[in-house]
Amino acid sequence: MPHVIASIVADLESTGVDIPRLGLAWARTMPLVAIIPAFGLRALPGPARAWTGLAFAATILPAIAPATSDGTMPYGVELTLEFARGLPIAIAAAVPLWAATMAGGVADVLRGAAQETAGLPTVEGRSTTLGTPLSLLACTMFLATGGPARVARALTDDPQRSLSVLSVAECLVSGITLAVALGAPLLAASVIVELAAALVARAAAPAQVHTLLAPLRAVATLAIFAIVLERLAGVLARAVH
Repeated sequence: MPHVIASIVADLESTGVDIPRLGLAWARTMPLVAIIPAFGLRALPGPARAWTGLAFAATILPAIAPATSDGTMPYGVELTLEFARGLPIAIAAAVPLWAATMAGGVADVLRGAAQETAGLPTVEGRSTTLGTPLSLLACTMFLATGGPARVARALTDDPQRSLSVLSVAECLVSGITLAVALGAPLLAASVIVELAAALVARAAAPAQVHTLLAPLRAVATLAIFAIVLERLAGVLARAVH
């Protein structure tokens, strides 16, 4: 394999491709395919994800400065810095997609089905039953609205701005805010459902109707989720865009 790789590198260099600069571009784009669910996550094998990152690197290659040739900075340090520059952009793009998953988890908790989980390669960990389709919906929105092109363009912006830790914190806070905004209608509706169930149980006393009300509460939560789904999708689409 080493002689095959050397041959590929020699062929690329003969066509004028700057291999060190391509490596820097690849390091800046790898957080995208490692974090953003729309790019497959565990659904793609490691080599396929590496090649996806290389394809992104080729699109931003003209915007990457050449590797230092005076020896003032080791090449490994430059790779680390480029990875750090791409990480905030990857987090900013991934946060709305993860917020959609959390909103689905809120709905499952309210209907008493939080223990029902489903393993999906495009969602890390064990996603809930409603969290999985909402995550896929967010990923579809991201890909259909030109998300890959936007993140590639963001990678070519001022690289020094992306190094700010504050920008990462802002992305995470905005993700929490988005998750709360998506789950707020369901939380408000759940209060009404619980109050209605409590009133019914009190009116039916001394009869024990708790066993009957439990599945009715779950059905009511699903009905409310279906009613607000269109608005949730609209908020999610704006956040993804």
